Amino acid sequence: MIPGYYHKEKMVISSLFSSTAGILAGVFFIMLCLLSAGCGEKEIAQVPGGEQSVEIPDQIFDGFEMTITESGIKKGWVQADRAEKYTAKGLFKAENLVVLFYTQTGAIKSVMTSRKGWIHTDSGDMEAMDSVVVISSDSTKTLLTEHLVWKKKDNRILGDSAVEIRSPRGVVFGDGIEADAGFENLEVKNPTGDIHVLGEDF
Repeated sequence: MIPGYYHKEKMVISSLFSSTAGILAGVFFIMLCLLSAGCGEKEIAQVPGGEQSVEIPDQIFDGFEMTITESGIKKGWVQADRAEKYTAKGLFKAENLVVLFYTQTGAIKSVMTSRKGWIHTDSGDMEAMDSVVVISSDSTKTLLTEHLVWKKKDNRILGDSAVEIRSPRGVVFGDGIEADAGFENLEVKNPTGDIHVLGEDF
């Protein structure tokens, strides 16, 4: 159990080659492939350096959920269609995320969606990638970008890629952003567009 975390999920693959029978079956399969390749005229392609590094997850989950807490206070909730767990890296790699960020009192501050995301179990920090959208709880502000980092400790979002922020008062573009999870205070790097509306009332 990871401190400060709770997750429930349907486990699809709990471990690869976790038993003696699994190891023997794997060895037999590899030998069969090598023998089959040896009977033909094709040569096995050599990987530069003589090794092929394949990243294999320890576990794969469908219908993944996780609650992120700090000192007993809920700070975030994650739902994903699929997640892969890499224990040695302290990392979950998830697909099609929906994330809720909370205030100290338990109210929802904002909602984030993305096609891909990484959850760092040691720090609780989260990275969202590919078609990232963040909407404030009152739906007055929307952030669009391709990469965003949420810092659990500070409950802030950071971005170093192009951003677009929409509100009823205008649209602002920039090269990055730093803000709290509810967009109450934000800083846009190299802002363009309706920059006159930036500030607390944006």
